[in-house]
Amino acid sequence: MARIRTIKPDFFTSEDIVGITPLARLLYIATWLEADRDGRFVWRPKTLKLRYLPGDQCDIDGLADELVSAGLVVPYVIDGQTFAEIPTFAKHQVINNRESASTIPARVADASGTRDQRVTDATTTPLTGREGKGKEGKEGKEGNDVGEDADASSVAGNAADHCPHQEIIDLYHRILPTGRQVRMWTPAREAKLRSRWREDEKRQSLDWWGRLFSFIAESDFLTGKTHAPDRRPFELDLEWIITPSNLVKIIEGKYHPQGDPQRGAA
Repeated sequence: MARIRTIKPDFFTSEDIVGITPLARLLYIATWLEADRDGRFVWRPKTLKLRYLPGDQCDIDGLADELVSAGLVVPYVIDGQTFAEIPTFAKHQVINNRESASTIPARVADASGTRDQRVTDATTTPLTGREGKGKEGKEGKEGNDVGEDADASSVAGNAADHCPHQEIIDLYHRILPTGRQVRMWTPAREAKLRSRWREDEKRQSLDWWGRLFSFIAESDFLTGKTHAPDRRPFELDLEWIITPSNLVKIIEGKYHPQGDPQRGAA
């Protein structure tokens, strides 16, 4: 059920807001309407698209990734159901006392007590894990670059906060030369790659991405070597790879009928 919320003038000049694309800002406002008095709501990006962006041709998964990467919303799973929380909701909203109490369980820490049960897509494969901790505000910057001579098995410093965009793009170009070349790396694409990097600790290394691209290179379909008689060969690009639903299919081996789906990026 949508609710009436308020918006402050300084929203439009807030650093974390101007750092995301215009439609992502609109989606963020839409999450306020979905949220209950505690800033929690059911996390279904496609439903949000139908309700609040029905006339816009957009990548709703990419927009949702932007919000998650910026720490504006924090998805989490309880008893198999995915919810989301707006960390600063209580700070910026004045709640009517007559509004019903929240019926959505609060976000909790996992057994270690050090990390939240967070998700950015609904996968449950062994290669998909929890997203690194996010924080509302002026964070989510990439940090220092890592050169090709760096240890490919790990990235120095806080790996979850450091997504080496250029190094991953370079690996993609080198290992998958038949794929479309990346000519523009937009904020939406940055957010999408950053989310894929953060959501699983195993993905926070250049070695993992190199093995993923090598696994893709073994697929005749993804590399355009085979295709249906009445269709053009598939044209691969990096944005397609890092779209959540596509990455899951790659990892599960959908495009490798003769291969081992776990070998490529385990």
